[in-house]
Amino acid sequence: MNFISLVFITALPVIVLLYRILPKRIKPALLLISSWAFYLYGSPSSFWMLLAVTVISYVSGILLTTIPAKRTVLIIGSVTILSFLVACKYIKVTSSLPVGISFYTFQTFAYLIDVYKGSHPCEKNFFDFSLFVAFFPQLVAGPIERPGKLIPQLKEVKNPSKADFSEGIPLLITGYFKKVVVADYIATYVDIIFTSPEYSKGLIVFLGAILFAIQIYADFSGYSDIARGCGKLLGIELDLNFNHPYLAENIRDFWRKWHITLTSWFTDYIYIPLGGNRKGTLRKILNTLIVFGLSGIWHGSGLKFFIWGLGHGLLILFEDLNSVKKLGKKLPKCINMLINFFFVSFLWIFFRAETFTAAKSLICGLFTGITDFTGFLSFCAKDYALMLICSLLLYLVPKYTEKKGEKNFIIMYLLVIIIIGAKINQIRSGIQNSFIYFNF
Repeated sequence: MNFISLVFITALPVIVLLYRILPKRIKPALLLISSWAFYLYGSPSSFWMLLAVTVISYVSGILLTTIPAKRTVLIIGSVTILSFLVACKYIKVTSSLPVGISFYTFQTFAYLIDVYKGSHPCEKNFFDFSLFVAFFPQLVAGPIERPGKLIPQLKEVKNPSKADFSEGIPLLITGYFKKVVVADYIATYVDIIFTSPEYSKGLIVFLGAILFAIQIYADFSGYSDIARGCGKLLGIELDLNFNHPYLAENIRDFWRKWHITLTSWFTDYIYIPLGGNRKGTLRKILNTLIVFGLSGIWHGSGLKFFIWGLGHGLLILFEDLNSVKKLGKKLPKCINMLINFFFVSFLWIFFRAETFTAAKSLICGLFTGITDFTGFLSFCAKDYALMLICSLLLYLVPKYTEKKGEKNFIIMYLLVIIIIGAKINQIRSGIQNSFIYFNF
């Protein structure tokens, strides 16, 4: 289900209202039926796969607490769950990637590991477990929730408080603003730069990388804001997934602030079990490259995703050098942030390019046409609104927009008007942009 579809926008208030007035014992059923209905509406051909992963992980969890061969059960259950992801995403046995499969397979994998370790009890109620897997706000693109946090909340079934509403509604508004107003508008310019050879040179390429950096942040963090806002309206606290990542001063800090739940998932279930940084420098280097290589592959099967992930890993290892650390401490904070944003934006070229060959062509064009200021200025002059969108980055990152009070209320009110205007314009123009991470 797409958060920006009119079906979702009209159905959400009804679900929230019913959740408040229905008896406590009925509320979990309402959430599960709504979650399954949303998924069936958005991706009916993939619903059987969601159910299959749910059943396999549920049965595996039961077996982990009832038979002695726990390790065998863990291996069989985990491999079976991840095989769905591998078959659909990399072998491509289906014509299209099932929506949300990268997220709910990781979430159920974490559940099995936690049950195996004894850090979370086995969930014996199938419907409660199904809701944990399919909870609609975070099903399609995260956050990737841990069972120890989400399942108890879903089972508690508490009524949302006034504080939940006062926090949830601004999250919805800012999320829709980021997606509808910022990301979807910038997408037009990004598409031109990355798909038109005549623009694939010089500073225009780097402008495209910067614009895509803004687009994907606005798009993905916008989704996460909406997901968290929906959860709040239902009395459920979902994990923070973004914390102003472009204000990071180095790549390691960037990954502490970008797609936080995926970073913590790889840290807890891959990096630490491999030995982390506890088994010497060479092992630390290898573990870091493995984790970031896998992170790239998680996003897609092409070589460009692997290079994108590996590039971040190499930069982290470079930043760990003592000489680089000393230099970073000497530089002003703003300079470190700009340098970091430069490298992150450069690597986004691999992520956004259609193929690895296209990425190489774009990068070659960037360096061979770096002195072509005429073409760059001509492109920028085509629409002054492009400069306005760049300035909207000031809204996306400063922390003052998170403060409460009368000033914040006025800002939210104005944003609602802007969102409605932008959405009406999209409907008239026939623009239908899904969230970028629906592709992963």
